[in-house]
Amino acid sequence: MVSATRGRRSPRPGVRGPIVVFAPARVDLAGGTLDLWPIYCLHPGSTTVNAALRMGVKVRLTPGGAPAGCIRHVAPSAPPLTLTRADAGRHLTAAVGFHVVPEGGFAVEVLDQPPVGSGLGASSAFAVALGRACLALVGRRIPPPRFVSLLRDLEARVLGVPTGVQDYVAASTGGVLAIHLEPGGERVERLAVATGWVARRLVVVFSGVTHASGMVNWDVYRARIDGDASVVRALDAIAGAASACRAALLAADEARVGHAIAEEWAARRTLAPSVSNRALDAILNAGVRAGAMAGKACGAGGGGSVIFWTRPDLAASVAREALAAAPAGAFEVTGGLTTRGATVRSGRATM
Repeated sequence: MVSATRGRRSPRPGVRGPIVVFAPARVDLAGGTLDLWPIYCLHPGSTTVNAALRMGVKVRLTPGGAPAGCIRHVAPSAPPLTLTRADAGRHLTAAVGFHVVPEGGFAVEVLDQPPVGSGLGASSAFAVALGRACLALVGRRIPPPRFVSLLRDLEARVLGVPTGVQDYVAASTGGVLAIHLEPGGERVERLAVATGWVARRLVVVFSGVTHASGMVNWDVYRARIDGDASVVRALDAIAGAASACRAALLAADEARVGHAIAEEWAARRTLAPSVSNRALDAILNAGVRAGAMAGKACGAGGGGSVIFWTRPDLAASVAREALAAAPAGAFEVTGGLTTRGATVRSGRATM
């Protein structure tokens, strides 16, 4: 990490040294892809159901850690980068950092993150963590709905494809959520179900196969906007399954939750050929044979992580059999769920 020297910005008043932020990743149980505008406008009643993981992204922002007009980015297994405003269209750190702190003059170090392409919303969790750190640096607050919209739009600019909102919401608020996708903006409902009850029935496995969710979603997006009848039917079915999943979670009905997740995946598989592949199918089939009520790929699919919904007494065997069927590099995501969203620490204070 570059230390502050002559010619570099000193910390702003009120900022005592580095700012550390943790933002959770997420698993989506049902209703992914519906959170893309204007997809949810075309499917009234669209809802996305997800839950925040204890695994996530931790960043450290150091004021004065780069020259004025620059941001220094340090991440594991990658060479350090010095970014300028010219990089804001291609690098998420520059896009978020310079939007909130136009003059730059700081360093950001990624201390922990899920694997790239994990399908757990890691890039969005990074955007939330960085955004919150930058806001703390300048002493600003942005209302949660506006903050989510800002990060969605900045990441879409970098990726060059539409992005949804579910990842930013989970990273910002934590908990088990139903995100009601309504004209004019999303309405976030924190579901009255114990995270421990959900976590004991949820197995999450990183498949070892990375993916680019934006591109998988883009295939579906184009087909829906073009009016592909099969995609319209599938998204209608996904919306119905997500609503059923929400209701089942509120009732703490494990069988109905499993049925809703299974229905969601059955419909999602028909959206596009890129949603699943042999490796994912092998993992999912192995987990179901071991007793899981349902399994599905996280996010847009195509790789990344998969989830299983199972009776608690079968969770260990489901994870073991799924991993046995997975390629090298697969692992179980452990640690459970969290009710806390992004947490900012400046000096010894928590904001």
